[in-house]
Amino acid sequence: MAAIERPLLVLTPRPWKWLRVLFICLLFVVAGWWMAHHADEPFKRGVGWFSVIFFGLGAVVSLIQLIPGTSRVVVTSRGLYVKTFLRSYHYAWNEIERFGVAERTQWNGPFPQRHRMVGILFMEGSKHRSKHMRMQAWTTAIIGYHAALPDNYGLRHQQLADRLNQLLVEHRP
Repeated sequence: MAAIERPLLVLTPRPWKWLRVLFICLLFVVAGWWMAHHADEPFKRGVGWFSVIFFGLGAVVSLIQLIPGTSRVVVTSRGLYVKTFLRSYHYAWNEIERFGVAERTQWNGPFPQRHRMVGILFMEGSKHRSKHMRMQAWTTAIIGYHAALPDNYGLRHQQLADRLNQLLVEHRP
C-alpha cells in the first residue's frame, strides 16, 4: 500500500472472539497440564501433554491475532488491502465485479449450523480469477463467490457488502 494513499475505510476485527478463543485454550492448557502431572497411566499423561502443546499453540495464535494491525481490511481509492494472520492480499477495484453475502449450511449431527461471510466475485479475466482456477471452482460451487473476507469486522454481513459495493461503484475506473 502506498504511504501517501489515504484509507477510505479501515476495518478491524472485534477482539472478543479472539479473547474467547484465548480463554478456552488456556483452560485446556491448564487441564492438560494437570492431567499430565496427576495421571497414573502413560496414555493419559501423553494425552495431557498433547493437550498442553495443541491448545498452547492455539493460545499463541489468538494472542497474535489480538495484536493491533495483524488482521484488517484497508479500503482505499485503489482497492482493498486484506491482511490476515500470515497473508496479505490486494484486490484492485477494476478486478472486482461485486460483493455479496455468501452462505452455507454445515450439519453437526442433527443440528444445522449456518455460516455467513462477505463474498467477492471477480471480473472475467481478473488475475485473481485465473490464478487459482481449481480452488475457485470448488469455492464457487460451495458459496457462490470466488473469495471471501475473513471476518465481518463487527458489522452485519449485508451491511458490509452494501458498503463495499457502494465504494466499488464510486471508485471503479
